[in-house]
This record gives sequence, structure tokens and C-alpha cells, in this order.
Amino acid sequence: MSASASGTVVLGVGNLLWGDEGFGPRAVARLMAAEQVPAGVEIFDGGTQGLYLLPIIQAARRLLVFDCVDFGAAAGRIMVLRDGEIPVFFGHRPLSLHQTAFTDVLAAAELTGKMPEAVTLVGVQLEDIDAWGGDLTPAVDGAMDEAIRIGLEELAAWATKG
Repeated sequence: MSASASGTVVLGVGNLLWGDEGFGPRAVARLMAAEQVPAGVEIFDGGTQGLYLLPIIQAARRLLVFDCVDFGAAAGRIMVLRDGEIPVFFGHRPLSLHQTAFTDVLAAAELTGKMPEAVTLVGVQLEDIDAWGGDLTPAVDGAMDEAIRIGLEELAAWATKG
């Protein structure tokens, strides 16, 4: 996996096996099928690869991330954060070094001096990530179309900037 020549990367992170935690991978699967994605944009299902995603992030000029988040908002609420608005750490700390949050991967890219010039997170407030083998909750699934629309608008805006 490597970033495209345009340098624009879309990444869906999360675990399909844990309810709403599967939002990111499901979002990029839907985005891959969308005909409105600008040419040259690379789309990756980052799953739960953690630090293995670091080379993709380091090589990206612009990075759009889809993920479920927990900001304590109403389930299904969409949060759009850009660049410095994305906290390095949110939520609980990992119980061991084997657990890596996506924000840890962004922090690692920053520490190496190879951060994308633009990062946008389209996050959807989770309702349930403990439903092993479960689908998205109706609230999170109901936010999918709007999250995709927001992501496509971000990609279009980046494409016009060159």
C-alpha cells in the first residue's frame, strides 16, 4: 500500500466485527462504489492495522479518514474535524502497548515530521461497539449517506485546489 501520485488518500479505520466500530471500513466500501470520487484518489480499508498504516499516512499529501468516535454526543451525530482540531488522544488509554488508537498513528506521523498537509476526520458518534459480530446500529447506519456526502465534498474541494 502506498499513497497515490495525487497524494490524496481516504482511509476507513475500525473493526467490522464490533458493531458501530465497523463504520469506517463500511464507509470506504460505499465510497469505492461512488462514481463521484475524483481521479487519482486512493481509498484504503485500514481496518485495525494500527501502526502498519503509518507509511500510507506519511506518504499522503491529503488524508480523509472515516471512523466512529466517542465524543459523548448523540448516537449517529457526525463530527468533522480538520488538522489541529483532531486531538492526539481522545477516549480511554490503551490497556497495553498492543492496542494502538488511530490518533496514536497520527501522533507517530507527526513525530517523524511526515504529516499530511491536510487531514480531515469524518467521525460518527458510536452507539454500541460491544455488539460482537453485530451490524451498525440504526443511528450510525442512518448517518452513513451524510458522512459520505461530506467526504465527497471534502475531496472535491481538495481537487479544485490542485
